[in-house]
Amino acid sequence: MRITNKVMQNNVLSNINKNKMMQDSLNTQLSTGKKIQKPSEDPVVAIRALRLRTDLSQIQQFYKKNIPDAQSWLQLTETAIKTTVSVVKSMITECERGASDSLETSDREKIIDSLRALRDEAYKTGDADYAGRYIFTGYRTDTSLTFAKPMEKEYQITEAFEFKDLDEMTAVNTANLYDITEANYNGVNLVEQNIDTSTYYRFRLAYDGLDKMVPKQDLDGNALTAAITVRAKEGETPTAYTYQPVLVNDAETAYKNAANNQTACYLVPSTGELVMGKEVYNKFNQEGVSYNITYNKSNWAATDLRPEHYFYCESHNDQDLNVKYNPTYLTGNASPDQKIEYQVGFDQHVQVNTYACDVYKHDISRDVDEIIDLAANVSKVEEMVKRLETMQQDPAKNQDKIELQMAAAKKAQTYMNDQLQKRFSKYITNSQGYLNDIDEALTIVGNRSKRVSLAENRLSDQETSFMTLQSNNEDADATEVAVKLSSAEVSYEAALMATGKMIQNTLLNYL
Repeated sequence: MRITNKVMQNNVLSNINKNKMMQDSLNTQLSTGKKIQKPSEDPVVAIRALRLRTDLSQIQQFYKKNIPDAQSWLQLTETAIKTTVSVVKSMITECERGASDSLETSDREKIIDSLRALRDEAYKTGDADYAGRYIFTGYRTDTSLTFAKPMEKEYQITEAFEFKDLDEMTAVNTANLYDITEANYNGVNLVEQNIDTSTYYRFRLAYDGLDKMVPKQDLDGNALTAAITVRAKEGETPTAYTYQPVLVNDAETAYKNAANNQTACYLVPSTGELVMGKEVYNKFNQEGVSYNITYNKSNWAATDLRPEHYFYCESHNDQDLNVKYNPTYLTGNASPDQKIEYQVGFDQHVQVNTYACDVYKHDISRDVDEIIDLAANVSKVEEMVKRLETMQQDPAKNQDKIELQMAAAKKAQTYMNDQLQKRFSKYITNSQGYLNDIDEALTIVGNRSKRVSLAENRLSDQETSFMTLQSNNEDADATEVAVKLSSAEVSYEAALMATGKMIQNTLLNYL
C-alpha cells in the first residue's frame, strides 16, 4: 500500500481529533464528577444507575418522609394517652379521698367538682389531632371524638352487652322524706321502717338523657321487633326470647318496682339504664350470648362521645340521607377495622392510629355522673336533717313527730353515705381496670414507635450503602481522571510536535 503525504496528514488529523475528544471526555468527567453523560457511553453503568436511583428514592421516601410522619403521629398519640393516664390516676386519688367516712359536706363538694373537671378533661384529650386529622377516630379523621359543643341530632344506637355487663345495684328508698316541710311535717306519714334499700339489676347504657320513647321503628320506618334482641356465638342458637322494656321516666320508681317485681324490665331514659328484676336477670344469664339494645338519643352535651366511633348507629346527614355507621359491630366486632398505616420499608407497614374505644371508655364519665348524683342525694338528706334539727329548736312543734321524722332521716343519711362510700370504692376498682386498658394501649403505641425507630436505623444504614453504591457506579475518580487528562494533554502536545516536523518535508524536497 502506498503511503502518501496526504494519507499521513489525514491519519494525523484523525488521531489528533481522537486525542482531543479524549481530552474533552476526561475534562467533562472532571468538571461534572460523573463517569458518563448519556446512556450510550456505557449502557451497563446507565442501567445500574437507574436501578440504584429508584431504590435510593424509595429509601429516602421512607426515611425522610414516611417515618417522620409516623413518628409524629405516634408521639402525639402517646402524649394524649399519657395525659389520660394522669387524669384517671387523679380521679382515683379523688375517689380514695371520697371513700373516707369522715368527709364534711364541703370536702365532698370539692371532690365532686374535681371529678367533674377531670371527667371533661379526659375526653377533651381524645380530640387531639395531627395536621388537622383527629388521631383516635379511625378513618373519620375529619370528625372529632366528642361533639365539641351542645347540639341536637337524632341517632338510633345499637349497643351490645353480655351477661357479665349486668350489675347488681342497691337503691335507697327515701319514701316521702323529701316532702317534709315546717308546714306539713305533722301530717307526713313517715316512719323509720319506710326507709329501706332494694336490690335490682341493670344494663347501664353508654349514654343518659335518652329520648323518652322505646324505639318502635328504625329511621327508615321499618318496624323493630324489640328494643332488646339476642345474639349468640357463631354457630350456636340461643333460647329464643325478646323484650320490649316498659318506659319509666322516674328512676327511683323503676328501681323499687324492679326489686318488687321479678319479671319487670324497664328503660329509664333520664339515667340511661335498662332495669330488671331477678327473673329477667336469670333469663339473661346464658353462656356465650350477647344482647343488642337499641335506643334513640337526640340531645348531646359538648363532652359526649360521638356514637359513630363506637357503636352501630343510624343518623341523617346534612342531605337528609340515612347513614349507617359500623355495620360490622352487629356481628360482634366491637373494635373497628380502620387501620391507618405508614409504609416504613420495603413490604413493611406500621399502624399508627389507636382506636378511641381502646382508651376512652364511656364508663369513665358514667361512673363520675353516678357519684355526682349520689353525692347530690346525700346533700339533700343532710339538708333535711339540718331542717329537722332547726325544727327541734321550736318548742311549739310536735317534738315526738319530729323525732320520728329525724330517725327516718338519719337512717336515710346512713344508707346514703354507705352507698356513696361503696360507689367511690367501686369506682377505684373500675378505674384500675380502665388504667389497665389504657396502659395496654400505651404499650402498643410504644411497641409501634420502637418498630419505627428500628426501621429508621435500618434505613439510615441502607441509605448510606446505596449512596456508596451509586457513587461507585456513577461518580468518576477525580485523581484518576486528572492523571489521564494530564497524560492526554502530553500526548496531544507530542502529537502536534511530531506532526509539525513530519509535514515540513514533502516530495518536492527530494526532487
